[in-house]
Amino acid sequence: MAGCSTVSSTSNMEAASNQNLVFYAGLVKGFEHTYPPRHILVLAVTDACGTSGTATGDSSAQAQEIGVTLDSRGERIQRLFTADLASVVQKAIEQAAQEAGMIPSASTETQYTARPTNADYVLQSRVVKCWVKKQRVVDSDKNGSWQTVAQFELDASIFKPPFQVPFWQGASAETYSDPPDNPGMMPEDQASIYDEPGEVLSVAFTRSVEGLFKRGELHSLIAQDRALHHQ
Repeated sequence: MAGCSTVSSTSNMEAASNQNLVFYAGLVKGFEHTYPPRHILVLAVTDACGTSGTATGDSSAQAQEIGVTLDSRGERIQRLFTADLASVVQKAIEQAAQEAGMIPSASTETQYTARPTNADYVLQSRVVKCWVKKQRVVDSDKNGSWQTVAQFELDASIFKPPFQVPFWQGASAETYSDPPDNPGMMPEDQASIYDEPGEVLSVAFTRSVEGLFKRGELHSLIAQDRALHHQ
């Protein structure tokens, strides 16, 4: 019976699926407009994880593999991809910096070079983890449902030009489950919020990016710093 439930829910799936990674502005609260209006240059993001592949069968459609869909036996039934990961993450960091109260701009360079620049700070970052797993689960009554777990982690260094030594370094990692992990709730009472695994990953992604700025130590460093002013 469990096998029938699983097959009926997974048989129509494509072997690969393109997912949208979306930044949900305003998801994390408590840091908005708390930073001084300093200029911060956000460098292009590097990706230290995952693999590239073809999501649609078209050799020109190269994308980042970000996850997998599994059946109730743990066997892979679908690979998950997204396009322009580095670009999406860079734009999200800019948005989060703006939410914080700073004045962001973007650069095509990926590595900081110690030299005078028209910014108070330069943010260099890399994606360390970007993965989502959606799996079919069957309870003791043979009822089938989906459980999705997403993980996103970002490493970042903030420099104060023209100095070489980082002004601040840190990582922001988030894990998000759908249905949410509620220990006091029975499995049959839990229901998924999102239809697509990319949406679940987007929550972890947003929390990770905004989490860079929701840090007391970073806020204190920048608020107390006598930044160099640029025209």
